[in-house]
Amino acid sequence: FTITEALKYFIDADRDTIWAFVLKNIYKPLFFKSKFDFIIGNPPWIAYHFIEQPAYQEFLKKQVTQNYRLLTGRGELITHLELATLFLVRAADLYLKSGGTIAFVLPKSLFSADQHDGLRKRAFNFSEDAQYHLSWREVWDCENVTPLFNVPSCVLIADKREFETRTGTALTAPLRGQILRGKLEKKNAALAEAENALAIEDVEFTLHTRGKRSFWGTGARTATQAASYYKAKFAQGATIVPRSFWFVEVKPSPLGFNPDLPLLETATRAREEAKDAYKTVFFKDTVESRFLYATLLSTDLLPFGHLDYRLVVLPIEPEEDHYKLIDENKARKRGYLNLARWLAKVEKEWEKRRSTKAERIDALGWLDYRKKLTDQNPRGKYRVIYNTSGTFLTAAVVKNDDVVFSVGGQRIRARGYVADTKTYFCELSNYQEALYLATVLNAGVIDKLVKPLQSRGLWGPRDIHKKVLELPIPKFDAANPTHKRLAELGEACSTKVARWLARGGAGNITSIGKLRGMVRAMLKEELAEIDALVKEILG
Repeated sequence: FTITEALKYFIDADRDTIWAFVLKNIYKPLFFKSKFDFIIGNPPWIAYHFIEQPAYQEFLKKQVTQNYRLLTGRGELITHLELATLFLVRAADLYLKSGGTIAFVLPKSLFSADQHDGLRKRAFNFSEDAQYHLSWREVWDCENVTPLFNVPSCVLIADKREFETRTGTALTAPLRGQILRGKLEKKNAALAEAENALAIEDVEFTLHTRGKRSFWGTGARTATQAASYYKAKFAQGATIVPRSFWFVEVKPSPLGFNPDLPLLETATRAREEAKDAYKTVFFKDTVESRFLYATLLSTDLLPFGHLDYRLVVLPIEPEEDHYKLIDENKARKRGYLNLARWLAKVEKEWEKRRSTKAERIDALGWLDYRKKLTDQNPRGKYRVIYNTSGTFLTAAVVKNDDVVFSVGGQRIRARGYVADTKTYFCELSNYQEALYLATVLNAGVIDKLVKPLQSRGLWGPRDIHKKVLELPIPKFDAANPTHKRLAELGEACSTKVARWLARGGAGNITSIGKLRGMVRAMLKEELAEIDALVKEILG
């Protein structure tokens, strides 16, 4: 079967592209099936949740979950699944000969993203040629090649083999690989130009595990360790979005304001940082102060501290160990007419601006999505928080006290702290335990261990989520001298950072990355001791 004949077929196939042909196999050309010795390509890179056509999305879902079983464990990960992996296995299944080889350019998320755990472990099946499977031959890490793609990339090379070769030591055996580095003169450089510009390091990649998560990395394969005691105790904060609905500020006035019924308006930063659909949203009205709370975004976090709290309007009230939501009707019945008026505006703008994916949920349902708001405990004394994503892991202890905001010489009091979706939080009643946990999370060794698990974007490592909690961070033991010393160091670091901020140490610097670097430099000696102690407790 010649390349010319294949190209002629695709040209004659009307408006269907070559990749739609590969994935959907619309024409069922039996003369293509299992005919190719080698398949090479750069399939479309698109996550499942970006597919807008419901019928096509349903087709893809069936292929991923039923025909190829590309997901292991959590079904919700399908929304993030890179469909290029489906192209890989389906193209090999349909068109590759037994013993043939496939080589695809793919996003480097393949190395560590949770949704690709099944692919790394080769836990998937073929649908057409069920007696065959893919055996990994080689993988190239192209992250450090520029200019190339907008996200880090890799090349995966595999052979189509009999099914049983998937098992045994195949998963734990080292995988031959290369790390490519260098700067090309231009995109789509010729092979000779690329060979002169790039340095190639021959390496071996192995399948590492951290708790239930896996990743491909260099170095010796480590033994599987249990996840942290604290993994189940951390949760993601509430979806306080769209931020222009809930993030507010009080403008100073020469006439002052009523601290029990302040005049609020949409916060300037919330409008500036809003998505396009919500940039023009601007509310200005009075709201009862009992519905004012404080929060922090991940971009407010420093190691062992944080920048100023942000003021938010939240239609909630404490009820024992949780909050209860108050909608517009309940607010009116209970005499909170100002809150009711605010919520009426919120719902009107939400219905007008929400995306098609949010059509079945109202604004308050979105605010309390999966009860991430109302399940927070108003009685929790301390919260250890860290950023959901970022180049570096950053943690701090937040006391769940009333937060006082100073406005034009007056004071306005927020009822407490509520965690936002850009942070993960753990509620604790023991201050020493909270200090210990935040100190461990700020250790450089912890950040280094979580790096291989992070997905990577154009600007480097990003998603953290609960990946850090796959590390064996032990429960705090007040009788353990190492744990006690870590808590002492955490308190000393927290005090030092708080004093630095109070003296205006941050100045006019707006780059959170630069500020975090300044804090780490200031705490250099403490962090060195922390690192040594954390290595000790991790074993």
